[in-house]
Amino acid sequence: MEDDIKAELALAKKRAERYKKACQTAEQLLETKSRELFEANQKLHTAHKTLKNDIDQATYELSISNQRLQKTLDEKSNFIGQMSHEVRTPLNAIIGLSEVLLKTKFDKTQQDYIKTINSGAGALIVLLDDMLDITKIEAGRVELKPEPVNIRSVLKNMVTMFKQTAFNKGLSLDVKISSSMPARISLDKGRYKQIVNNLITNSVKNTNEGGLVIQATYSPDTIYQGVGTLTTRIIDSGVGIPTDKLNSIFNAYEQLGQATHGIGLGLAICQQLSELMMGKITCKSKVGRGSIFEVSLPADLLEESDKLTAPCAEKPLAVLNPLKILVAEDNPTNQKVITAQLSQLGQRADIANNGQEAYEKLEQNQYDVLICDILMPVLNGEQTIRKIRASKTEIASSYCIALTASNFQDQRTKLLDAGFDAFLSKPASLDQLATALSKVPHNLWLESPIINPFEKKTNALAQIDKALTFDFEYLKTQFGDAYRAIFAEIAPSFLEHAYQELQRLEHYVAESNSDKIRKTSHSMKGSASSIGLNDLANLLLQLENNASDSDAKPIVKKVRTLMDKLKPVIEHELEKQV
Repeated sequence: MEDDIKAELALAKKRAERYKKACQTAEQLLETKSRELFEANQKLHTAHKTLKNDIDQATYELSISNQRLQKTLDEKSNFIGQMSHEVRTPLNAIIGLSEVLLKTKFDKTQQDYIKTINSGAGALIVLLDDMLDITKIEAGRVELKPEPVNIRSVLKNMVTMFKQTAFNKGLSLDVKISSSMPARISLDKGRYKQIVNNLITNSVKNTNEGGLVIQATYSPDTIYQGVGTLTTRIIDSGVGIPTDKLNSIFNAYEQLGQATHGIGLGLAICQQLSELMMGKITCKSKVGRGSIFEVSLPADLLEESDKLTAPCAEKPLAVLNPLKILVAEDNPTNQKVITAQLSQLGQRADIANNGQEAYEKLEQNQYDVLICDILMPVLNGEQTIRKIRASKTEIASSYCIALTASNFQDQRTKLLDAGFDAFLSKPASLDQLATALSKVPHNLWLESPIINPFEKKTNALAQIDKALTFDFEYLKTQFGDAYRAIFAEIAPSFLEHAYQELQRLEHYVAESNSDKIRKTSHSMKGSASSIGLNDLANLLLQLENNASDSDAKPIVKKVRTLMDKLKPVIEHELEKQV
């Protein structure tokens, strides 16, 4: 019994010793693991701190790099802007003097040399403008300004602008707009026009036969998160682009093939502006078959209510407080056009036939605004404004709006620098005229709107001669519901005055008097544009640009032929008004 108890005690003692040893081992292991965990935690904390420091340092360095990059881009933009200004000074001299030389008599070879100099200087001006645009975009200085846009009107005007250039190359130029295109969509009109302008310019330059088609469609279903998509395609039958070069044509300063077929800054600007507008541009092309450039841009669809209530919506045409207006214009047809437009805005005007007569009327009466043509006899527009600004205070402070057939930016700047308060390009639309008059000091828009002719849908007038049609759509745009009455008033004066000027024009061509050819064709072009005769206006523009060439005689014959065809058409339309 005692032995059994001893055996159990011995066994219990051994168990206790094993338990104690196990506890000691466990404590040692726990202590080791705790120490390892502590050390790992310390390393993790150190690593975290180091990583944070590295991130802070990298962020700081990136911020410094961005600041330096932005500073570099700003300096680059400023430098190119300053250089552009410096380069423009001699270029303007080259262009101006070469144009003067083109008016003088030289042999054919010398004329060709001078034209080449003038054309090259003009190309450099375009290149400078493109470089400025590129640097502005890169420096983040371009701000988008969405506004309600009538795509039909924009593209129609752009095609009209390029028609003469295409005609000179024997190319067709057409625009096709989807019937589902909304009356108004919201996007940056200026940047959209810049993109399309660059693409049309590029296509015309690289197309030698065939022609161009501009297509535009709008889809409310889009990937742009509920915003519709405006898709514009410029399709040409030009030289085409090799497949392996399609990925590089949108790179700045990239040029493919010959210099005359180069593709450089224009396409780079198109891509950067498209991306800035959250859209994209693509190109499909085959060498010798032509190219298709497609621009897709997000654009909000504006409902009828949006046109009046949206913060960015255009102002509807409205009645102005009565203004005392003086119009200086030597062309009788243009006098009637602007008088009719003013009457649509509830205004009437006194007429002066030249700058000197306008100045004398300003001396005798107090006017709220002078609308002054630039090319006039006795005193032209520039001479008139300088005389006004140098006069006594009452006359010198007159609000003056320049009216000219030229819409070039340098002409606008020149006239504003000369002293004009505003600038209108012929033919000025009704809303452009209304907007200009709304800025005359001390005259505010009234509450009651009048009918906006831009919002009226019209049916095309039946054509009498397929080759000769009146742009009644244009006249409706200018005069609203009164367009037929205005046509009946303007057309007889146009016929009489146009035939008188045509006789003088033929006489000047016989005498090779290029200066008078240029002035007379310019005047006739303004009259033709004012009444919507675009074909005649394009011919007269061609004559104005070739006044000193041997081509002047056949062109004026075409003008005579077209006028003789237009006369019975106009008379027929007038008979319908009776």
